[in-house]
Amino acid sequence: MSRRGFLRQAGGAFLALSGLSALADRSDAEVLAARGLAGNPFAAIWERPREVVIHRQATAERHRILLWHPQQGWLRDGYIEACNLLRDVVAGEVRQIDLGLLNMLYAIQSWYLANGVYEPLVVTSGYRNPARNRGIEGAVKNSMHTYGKAADVRVRGLTTTQLWQMSAALRAGGVGYYPGKGFVHIDTGRIRYWQG
Repeated sequence: MSRRGFLRQAGGAFLALSGLSALADRSDAEVLAARGLAGNPFAAIWERPREVVIHRQATAERHRILLWHPQQGWLRDGYIEACNLLRDVVAGEVRQIDLGLLNMLYAIQSWYLANGVYEPLVVTSGYRNPARNRGIEGAVKNSMHTYGKAADVRVRGLTTTQLWQMSAALRAGGVGYYPGKGFVHIDTGRIRYWQG
């Protein structure tokens, strides 16, 4: 799909979602965090502007993206930029990325920034088209990557174990631990954990 075609499709989807006011104000990650962290200052991250800094390993792109603002909700330009950055870089395909995944990336980054690690999230894999996914060793047929609901990430300054523990603590979806490959898989599917 061309960039223009994607922007048109994403813009339409964004408007459809947007009733992003029709979208629940809080994703599952937000609801769980607010419920589990009542009285904890970390719960306040959901009330602040949601900005992420992402470095795409395969292309060396690095973007600071404002995704959500308390007075405006989800921001169309930020959403489109995030979808483009998390595209299938090999196939050159851009697809809609799940808002819950963007919230997970934001929550993970908020946690490690609060703990003194000032590095971007490095995304090694975001959306993958089904044909390319079939060619990846170990990838499951119905990978959440093929639905724009998964990302493989690492952070300089954190061990894979630390990143996995934080991601798992969110209890917002699937978390795969790949210490030998140096990344953590996160997705917005059902809550489950595994080691690869």
